[in-house]
Amino acid sequence: MNILVAVNNQYIRPLLVMLDSLFTHETEALDIYLFYSLVSERYLRLLDSYIDKRGGRFIPVLVEDSVFQEAPLKRYFTKEVYYRVLCGRLLPETLERILYLDTDIIIRGSLESFYYKEFRGKTLIGILDLIGVRYYKEQHYLRLEQIGLSRDDIYVNSGVLLFNLVKMRESFVPEEFLRQTQEKRDVIEMVDQDMINVYFKGQIGTAEETYNYPILVFSASFIWNWVMGGWRKEKPRIVHYMGIPKPWEPNYFGKFYFEYRRYYKKLQSPRERVCFAWQHFWGYSMEILKGIGRVLLRKAKSRILK
Repeated sequence: MNILVAVNNQYIRPLLVMLDSLFTHETEALDIYLFYSLVSERYLRLLDSYIDKRGGRFIPVLVEDSVFQEAPLKRYFTKEVYYRVLCGRLLPETLERILYLDTDIIIRGSLESFYYKEFRGKTLIGILDLIGVRYYKEQHYLRLEQIGLSRDDIYVNSGVLLFNLVKMRESFVPEEFLRQTQEKRDVIEMVDQDMINVYFKGQIGTAEETYNYPILVFSASFIWNWVMGGWRKEKPRIVHYMGIPKPWEPNYFGKFYFEYRRYYKKLQSPRERVCFAWQHFWGYSMEILKGIGRVLLRKAKSRILK
């Protein structure tokens, strides 16, 4: 099974968490390809050693630092988010498919059935970006129109993508992708995700939500139910911790948090674990108090209005 990741030095720990969960649940041999331009030799050796110990093969692929240097970036995105579209150009021609995975995810089951899906002529397969449809609704559709898509067009999340490398080599032109990106730099918000959906319009297939289950934290009122009940209701194969904060940050409170922590604490020193636990406990307590305060305030207002 061919796996593609693209990171810089800042995301090595999240990458190790994702890989740990992947090796834990996948029995098939794994070849891990890393697209990078800003990863130190120390971290490359660390990844090589770790992947080798888990029975996989590590293949780092250096991307010229100037590639996508002019591409627009917003919020917490880094230029590495664009690297995945270069898979048809940078990977060996012997490869016919590869599964791209973001670092802010954990794997909870085998991905074999997804990895071997038939492309049916499509260039890539993704999972519909249901966050926009469910929570932003008309605002989401308006944004799609701004980038050149209609309500009926497929719009997938770019965190989990299965690439048909044969088609990518035939149809993807990096210069044209970059030209379109520059052309839409003022209207794209999700940068790489928006452009992947625009550029590959009509060439995208879809798969079940279980392979890219979205997690977002919206307000304190959601925290308790999401943290305590997440694992009881849904059993996704891939959990994707979208947006910010991320689960490796002490101010994160969301569904499947404790499952992520089981992996992440393996990478922390005893001192780091204690500090992280204290910061999380303090922040969690404050969020609960805020939530209680909001409830009491609403009740007080309703009484006054009566």
